[in-house]
Amino acid sequence: MKTQTGYVSGVNGNLIKVDFDGSVRKNEVGYILVDDKRLKGEVIRINNGEVSMQIYEMTNGIKVGDPVDFTGELMSVDLGPGLLTQVFDGLQNPLPKLAEQCGFFLDRGVYLDAIPDRDWDFTPVAKVGDHVKAGPC
Repeated sequence: MKTQTGYVSGVNGNLIKVDFDGSVRKNEVGYILVDDKRLKGEVIRINNGEVSMQIYEMTNGIKVGDPVDFTGELMSVDLGPGLLTQVFDGLQNPLPKLAEQCGFFLDRGVYLDAIPDRDWDFTPVAKVGDHVKAGPC
């Protein structure tokens, strides 16, 4: 999907108004480009070529005219092995690794992978050619 671009038309705390042309969906992820940082937000309302975005980081420095890139992807989280052994912030950044990288005060625009990058033990119980069926719900 081609990404869309827009421009900030209003700022009210962590609620940002963005003018755009094209197609944007509710709950789509967008990044506001400010001070060489990409601040993550989510489209929460669309109205005649203007969206309202909730920004999940400090909005200091955002001003009318700043560019916004819409990703075409909906806000989501990663699921996989290793999640239950970690502590995350609201954007699914693992906090200990984020603190290692940024120190005591976390930087804006820093996003880390939630799933630890390592090999996981896996022993399949089905073999090629086995018939499988859905389990109990």
